[in-house]
Amino acid sequence: CAPAGFGKTVVLTQTVRSFEAAEARVAWVSADEDDDLHRFLACLCAALDPFDLPWRLAPESLLASLHEGSERRAQAVDELVGALASAEVERGLLVVDDLHRIEDPAVFELLEALVARLPPAWSIAIGTRVDPPLPLLRWRAAGELVEFRQDDLRFSATDVQALVTGSARPVARRSSLTFRPA
Repeated sequence: CAPAGFGKTVVLTQTVRSFEAAEARVAWVSADEDDDLHRFLACLCAALDPFDLPWRLAPESLLASLHEGSERRAQAVDELVGALASAEVERGLLVVDDLHRIEDPAVFELLEALVARLPPAWSIAIGTRVDPPLPLLRWRAAGELVEFRQDDLRFSATDVQALVTGSARPVARRSSLTFRPA
């Protein structure tokens, strides 16, 4: 979480590279201002499509049922968790970039429910400019949250000098932020 220009997407990209190097599966969703629950879940399902997940209910049917109320939203989480749990992957990462663009509370409800039931092989990485309406304090207290904030992402004077002179790799400091899959 940091303002624009602090390299959140760069850190997420480095995280993805470390996962891919470990032969993990990565699904990336870039949020847009007009994303509601239906569109967000459609983008997530599309990002997961290359992994040929064993859906019990086709994603199209799942998306069509979202308008039928909160029970159907809970079913969507059940289906998503079930598909992820049944996937033949050792390690997987769901990336949501630019989460600050989303205003629909139902998307955050879905994310909270998904995090609560996420299969052990899967992780979620989020890039945002502001803290999302998610239970960050609870996750932090439970040791389930790793955070990189503005101070973690800020260039040091040495980084800036290296960038200006071209004498060293200015992203070297950031590489220490890369999440390494277990």
